[in-house]
Amino acid sequence: MSMKNLFYDFARAFYAPKSLYKEIHDGRVTPSWLCVLIYCLIYVIGCLWLYFNGYRPFVEPWIKLDPNIYYLVEAFYLTPLIFLMWIQGAGIIHVLSKFFGGKGRYDTTLKMTGYSFWAPWYPLIIVDAIHSTPEWLYNIVLILCVLFIISGTAISIKIEEDINWVRSLIFSIFSVVITGVIIFTFIR
Repeated sequence: MSMKNLFYDFARAFYAPKSLYKEIHDGRVTPSWLCVLIYCLIYVIGCLWLYFNGYRPFVEPWIKLDPNIYYLVEAFYLTPLIFLMWIQGAGIIHVLSKFFGGKGRYDTTLKMTGYSFWAPWYPLIIVDAIHSTPEWLYNIVLILCVLFIISGTAISIKIEEDINWVRSLIFSIFSVVITGVIIFTFIR
């Protein structure tokens, strides 16, 4: 799988998620794990930049660490945490779907959520990198990212698990809320 295909699939997670997830459902090979890994690497670089430039968390963290080394510590636990959240979110979707007659495969759900969970966060990275972004603009981008995550994940659930739209949307929201609690606990 080439990087060109990765970027193509990444873009389709925004403008053509239904066709992307249908192709993945039908067995198309795609490296969605690279979408997750690249996100992690960008975020780790950002954490290290914040640490080496003397920044402290902009928002009070829910976990207590020395604010002077917060971003250094976060740079080390961020990648495993994100991969575990991805695995957990796909697992929640898969298990809930099975209870309600879902017919999907966990590995395929994991591939799809590699894009639906993480691709929508990339625009927020850009806004995070601009430290003078007004709070109202940051909040709009954050809301749009979450809406893209919920809608893309609901589409992937509907396609892979073959359950109704209402359950797909509920399971998507549930997995996003659980993952969001972890994000807001450990990532600043």
